Amino acid sequence: MKRILEILLATVMVMLCLTGCAKKTEASTTTATTEAPSVETIANVAASTEEVAESSVLTDNSINIGYGTAIDSLTPFRSNTAKNAPYMMQLYETLGVLNDENEVVPYAAKSWTTDDNGFTYDVEIYSYITDSNGNNITASDVVWFINESKARGLKPTFSKVESATVTGDYTLEIKMNSNIVGAFEGLLIDTFVVSEKAFKESSDEFGLSAVSTSPYKVTSFTPSAQLNFERRDDYWQDIELLPECVRPLQKYVNYSIITEAFQLGVALETGTVDAVIDIAASTGSQYVGNTSYTIDLSDGPQGWQVFFSGAESSLLAKSKELRQAICYAIDENGMIQAIASGYGTQMWDCASPRLIGFNEKWKNEDYYQYDVEKAKELVEASGYNGEELVLLSTSSATASRLGQLIQGFCRQVGINVKINAVDMALYTAIRLDGTQYDMTINTVGGTALPDFWSIRFDPAAYTNGDATGRNDMVLADLIYKAWTVDGFTEENIDAVHYYIKDNAIAYGIVNPSVFTIWNNNINMKKIVRGGMSGYVSFASCQLGD
Repeated sequence: MKRILEILLATVMVMLCLTGCAKKTEASTTTATTEAPSVETIANVAASTEEVAESSVLTDNSINIGYGTAIDSLTPFRSNTAKNAPYMMQLYETLGVLNDENEVVPYAAKSWTTDDNGFTYDVEIYSYITDSNGNNITASDVVWFINESKARGLKPTFSKVESATVTGDYTLEIKMNSNIVGAFEGLLIDTFVVSEKAFKESSDEFGLSAVSTSPYKVTSFTPSAQLNFERRDDYWQDIELLPECVRPLQKYVNYSIITEAFQLGVALETGTVDAVIDIAASTGSQYVGNTSYTIDLSDGPQGWQVFFSGAESSLLAKSKELRQAICYAIDENGMIQAIASGYGTQMWDCASPRLIGFNEKWKNEDYYQYDVEKAKELVEASGYNGEELVLLSTSSATASRLGQLIQGFCRQVGINVKINAVDMALYTAIRLDGTQYDMTINTVGGTALPDFWSIRFDPAAYTNGDATGRNDMVLADLIYKAWTVDGFTEENIDAVHYYIKDNAIAYGIVNPSVFTIWNNNINMKKIVRGGMSGYVSFASCQLGD
């Protein structure tokens, strides 16, 4: 299928879309069954809820949400960890926001234009933006945030910026160092609108108390436990001018951070929370058929992947056959059952099929289908002598379980794997150092394939190479050719896909479905979604009295 990249700039919305690309699976309500229905066949939530006209009517409602990814600081200078968490939608405003149509639309930015095919952008922000302390936001604040983010080097997005300069009180110029598809849109999403003055006056860089331009203000925060918001009475923007996915319809939005899936389910069952977002399928599936709750089931935004070390010290960096053997040794259907209770799909690339640029034809091609004998043949061909291979993961329940399963699958074909499961802080500190492991489990997403490629496989992205310490310039040249506005073609995208696949540089294991569940007592009238993961935006949904 021919893909056509459309970039609409200098309009109210910017859309990146490839004709024929995989579309985001719409949310669905599960039916009462003991088997896991496919995402494609279960009934659509929108069809079963009352259709309500788009509204910007504010309420006094309070919504309590349970979510499993912890946040230990409110600082706006962050790594990609928890980037897609739903509470980020209330914590900070951004220049642009991804809506439920996978379109980047203006938020704090009023408009942006480019006259040189995506290398240079003129951005205008609203002239009346104020934060919760009453500070007026100017272009200088935005430029400061971009340049400070670039200097701190916590997000790869900002490494793609050549310069950001003030051109007027409320206008700025951003020069990108390349016109990578999705790079500027990613910058819009990652640029938090923060007062430089307020940040520098903070004693802990907004660690425990943030000053934000968001429609909400933080009323209380307990790291890795609780984050509570209240709608601002002095919010700067007319609600009707906001994208629907960030309209603050609920007055109070409270997040309980509960990292253990069973306890997250208990919180929902006991009424501690009204809804849970992205709960593990093993717990979420227990609500199938329970008429007191609605289950929103959608394709996972990222999937789980194994990335093989590219560091010269790793045995796996030197042996394509051994990497391929590990891929063939993994039983993807067994993974779906063990990790997602049957609610999920295999992957056909190391990137999620939801990313812009994914080619549907890949689903009809062999992608290291489980084959023990083939794996054993490759182990023998590799010359492997039983050396210990280190598998790095976080100590989260899902990652640990994945690690144990991979260890078992490798053992049955004669590969010796040692698991190193560490807490998130340590994992974040060492995950980019390929000398610390031979392979690592991660869950990485993005908006478009170039976004994913740049995070994982660009040898210029980090100090020692790509995200595993690899310096593969053949792959780099393929990526650099494919990720430009003019080069983002099916032929070039395929070249990157097949190179990564054929050389087993990374392997997509399983893509669990996302379970979002809410108590029907909230009387959901209209579902609104938004953000990088397409989660239900409960703060912006229309709820009954």
